[in-house]
Amino acid sequence: MKLAPEADCRYNQLRSAMQRPFAGTLTLAICAAVFVACGASRDGNPSPTSLPAPTSDGGTRTFEMGLSSLPAELTQESYENAFALAGRAGDLVLIQRTPPWEEMISGELSDATINATERETKLAEDQELDLFVAIDPTEEVDGQSEIAALPNRLRGAGFDNPEIQGAFIAYAQYVAENYQPKYLALGIEINSYQIQHQDDFERFVILYHRAYEAVKQLSPDTLVFPTFQYEELQGLLPLTDPRPPQWNLISRFEPRIDLLAISSFPSLLYPDPQVIPDSYYAQLPSHTKRPIAIAGLGYASDVAPETAGPTAGEANQASFLRRVLANAQQLNMRFAVWFVGQDPGFVGDSGFQSFRHTGLLNEDGTAKQAWSVWAAAAARSVATPAPQR
Repeated sequence: MKLAPEADCRYNQLRSAMQRPFAGTLTLAICAAVFVACGASRDGNPSPTSLPAPTSDGGTRTFEMGLSSLPAELTQESYENAFALAGRAGDLVLIQRTPPWEEMISGELSDATINATERETKLAEDQELDLFVAIDPTEEVDGQSEIAALPNRLRGAGFDNPEIQGAFIAYAQYVAENYQPKYLALGIEINSYQIQHQDDFERFVILYHRAYEAVKQLSPDTLVFPTFQYEELQGLLPLTDPRPPQWNLISRFEPRIDLLAISSFPSLLYPDPQVIPDSYYAQLPSHTKRPIAIAGLGYASDVAPETAGPTAGEANQASFLRRVLANAQQLNMRFAVWFVGQDPGFVGDSGFQSFRHTGLLNEDGTAKQAWSVWAAAAARSVATPAPQR
């Protein structure tokens, strides 16, 4: 199989930009919360209602479809548009958030946290969307994994720190009680953290089990799970010195794992979706007895072989999306979330160009080829999910 020679570099860039959208002390989720809580200037971007109404391609689907709340611009209107876009063609919205550690430690919630909760739950209700909240306690900065956005006095501490433990559980309880999410991820791509911090990963596993029980006491119907970075889980990265597969990490969360949820961005490795192995997602049921879900998905529309024409990237993105939606149906997945709804203009010339072009819509709000694929699938009625195994 042919792999992109620049995949290692792009992988590191994308993982920092997409999976930890704002590296350092200000994550994208926190920044978006500030905008939605405090307001910001309106940006004048086209509203999702200007898109053609989704038309079903026939039949039913067995899985929910969703987008994240990642905005195209860091404004209040753009954040609201992200919810509207998810509601126009989908069933759920992903809100990814780093714990507000100091607030959870002190027990004093900020107005920003309270206002963001009220606004986000209202936006989801208005768009008739199920909520998928992902609590993301780690990040990667300059190639080093660490616990994200800790107050200065706790920088360098691990998951054995009592204040961090208490704050993580408290925030999981806060989300469970105030968002009442249908899905709740406790730890995002946590296998990436394990690579550099094996001992602290084991401490996180213990903390995860405690937090799971705390959530279930408040919201027993919420499905709770961690997420795994799929390309790393398979042992495909980095190309220059591949690490062993990490399938064994899944069992560390049993029996308190309601779904096997992955994030996957295969354009990092395959500039042509046709060369992605047939078993790429089909192998998942052999590694779990749990329902399967894709918690974050993307394929860049600027990825294409050098010999391809100028529109080949969009065609490849659409081709990949058709395939993964078919896989979701075949595997009876619980849900699939495309992480970037609209290309984020705030990325600018930061170097994360593939991240910038992972949306289903262009930066100006016009539809890419993949949008019609997504919208047609989303317009199908959703069959009742199979009972949890």
